[in-house]
Amino acid sequence: MPTFQLPASLDFVSDPDRNWYAMRVFRGKVFSLRKEIDKAGYRTYMAMKTVDKVVDGRLTYETVQIVPSLLFVRCDLAWLKTFKSSHLGELMVYNDKPGTPAAIDDEEMKMFIFVTSAGGQVECVSSACDLTRGDRVRVTDGIYKGAEGVIKRIKKDRKLLVAVNGVAIVAISQIPQEYLEKIN
Repeated sequence: MPTFQLPASLDFVSDPDRNWYAMRVFRGKVFSLRKEIDKAGYRTYMAMKTVDKVVDGRLTYETVQIVPSLLFVRCDLAWLKTFKSSHLGELMVYNDKPGTPAAIDDEEMKMFIFVTSAGGQVECVSSACDLTRGDRVRVTDGIYKGAEGVIKRIKKDRKLLVAVNGVAIVAISQIPQEYLEKIN
């Protein structure tokens, strides 16, 4: 079982009747829709990272989404359907069947939140990546201790892939071999 702790604002226990859902937001409205969802009293999550940027010869830092335009919301299904219908053309909700939003498993979402908020080198990779190859591993030490995923080579670099099935896959690099244990 993972040893990490989620931020209190993302505590899953306080709203067990709600599920996590993923949506792709269009036309640069991800932050305004997030604010609207937060005002409605629902939890949201966007995978963010800080990147270095040189502007006019000065080093600055910018916070950007790891997976652009992807927003997760923890809500009840009826509210999500109403929200989606009131924002036609602004967002797409990931479905498991036509017209039925796909609820994301809590454990899968916890792992995704953990690895994307730990502060290491995380990047988005194509959701077309084949996760059936490679060893399933658990990280035993370091900032990702407790994370589980699949090891795969991408551009000659060994990476740990963590996925929210059908939505996004993130890759973590530079995890020492001695911090990995194979799991079944």
